[in-house]
Amino acid sequence: MSFFIALYLSLATTVVQAELKSSHQSGSVAFSGQHAGMNFEGKFERWEATLTLPPQSNPSIIATFYMSSAKTGDSIYDSTLPEFDWFDVENHALGKFVSTKIEMTEEGYQVLGDLTIKNITQPVNFMLIDSQDQLSTSFGINRLDYKIGWESDPDAEWVSKTIFISMVINK
Repeated sequence: MSFFIALYLSLATTVVQAELKSSHQSGSVAFSGQHAGMNFEGKFERWEATLTLPPQSNPSIIATFYMSSAKTGDSIYDSTLPEFDWFDVENHALGKFVSTKIEMTEEGYQVLGDLTIKNITQPVNFMLIDSQDQLSTSFGINRLDYKIGWESDPDAEWVSKTIFISMVINK
């Protein structure tokens, strides 16, 4: 069933590093929603990102995530996710996030960008919180905008339309 994506956004320490390369080894990208009224969650086990954050000039975040690495720990869900109607990993092995604007705020960074899944690109925005030892965010995405579960559950009767993405990057 639909367990979403991870758009990954790795994040750097503000002034100390001009550019940071990060991956699943230094953080996590999780997703959650509901299936048949019950909560589910999972994670992407493989992703990587490069980012440059303000106050550096030309701030950017470019992230790639491997759709086949989405795991929930439930064998039925995990075998369904790669299928054509859900992530279609045979034809769309990678998802991608590319920032279009990053602004520094008191709490961290306001990030705008484009998320591409199954060759469908949609704008997303989120607040990236910068705490002492990590960067984190949580936001919702409409799975139907990416045609995830479009054929088997187009009205979101079984799998929630909104899938929440949570990211934590350890500094």
